This record gives sequence, C-alpha cells and structure tokens, in this order.
Amino acid sequence: MLRTSALAALLLLAISLQDANAQGKPRLCYLPPRTGLCLAYFPSFYYDSSSGTCRSFVYGGCQGNENRFVSYEECLRTCD
Repeated sequence: MLRTSALAALLLLAISLQDANAQGKPRLCYLPPRTGLCLAYFPSFYYDSSSGTCRSFVYGGCQGNENRFVSYEECLRTCD
C-alpha cells in the first residue's frame, strides 16, 4: 500500500513538472512585470508570455520579481 502511494505521488510530481515546462520556458518567464515600490530608474526588460517577446519597462529598484533582465538579449536567451 505504501509503495503504491509513493509511486502515485512520484507520478503526479513528474506530470506536474512536465506540464509546468511544457513549452520549454522557465516559470519566471510567465510572471507579470513588477516595477516594485521604490523610485529608482533602472531600464529593464521582461518576457511578455502573451505576445512571446521581450518588452522594456522601468524597474524601481526593490521588490519586483524574477521576470526582469538587464538586457533584451538576456531576456531572449532565457525565455525565447
């Protein structure tokens, strides 16, 4: 019984990991852009998963999320 439960859990984990990366992109590429609450001015890029391209935005310098790149090329390399 325990062996069957462990096997089922591993199978579900494998399926969920495969689904999360079905398009071959890291999860961070699907996060919305977050400018953060601070008022600095850092020109940055984020991956727009709805259009499938990298777009520019201004990062405020704190908080935000991982969908933030210092260059267009880095954004494309990571998410395209």
